[in-house]
Amino acid sequence: MSIDSRLDRTRTPVVPGIPGASRQLLLPKKASKSRSSAHPGSGRSRRRAIRAASSQALNGLLADSMMLYDHYGRYLWLLSDHTSCQLNVLLGKHTDEQRELIDLIVERVRELGAATTVPLQVAELTVVSRPLKDVGDVPAMLAGLLEAHELIIGRIREAITMTATSRDRETNDLLRHTLRRHESQAWSIADHIAESDAKRA
Repeated sequence: MSIDSRLDRTRTPVVPGIPGASRQLLLPKKASKSRSSAHPGSGRSRRRAIRAASSQALNGLLADSMMLYDHYGRYLWLLSDHTSCQLNVLLGKHTDEQRELIDLIVERVRELGAATTVPLQVAELTVVSRPLKDVGDVPAMLAGLLEAHELIIGRIREAITMTATSRDRETNDLLRHTLRRHESQAWSIADHIAESDAKRA
């Protein structure tokens, strides 16, 4: 093949019927990026939604913890002269632990940039009933505490699933810590109820 023929093969092809016009080589177009994915506000909106959902779950749990704290504090005071030292120690320990959980939840809600539950909102947000007004029936009081823990544990597990899906690790870690604390307290109360039933039998 001659040099001239090789040069001809590299030239831009001429469009037939139009003197001097050349056919443009068509190159594949690059796919344009989606405006929604490239928009910087979409990421911020998602983060705001995650924080709002986590704050709502935590505020519900905060209301539960505040109500349960009221249970423990009231029963501890009412039972001071009516029951064994062992139960008083148990109630006192649980009261302090609930106070710690309340502080941790409040701190996390504030880190998320949300307002925390106030006492006037507790009755509306909690799944826990109000404490008994008297201690005429200690087994009923303990049964009420156990039921409250079980209700809260169910709520915590739902929140753990939600925050795991949204990848809110800090809130998820706090919820898992709170779950372990409630499970431990529920076990202690159930054990005390079993011991009391065995003594009465």
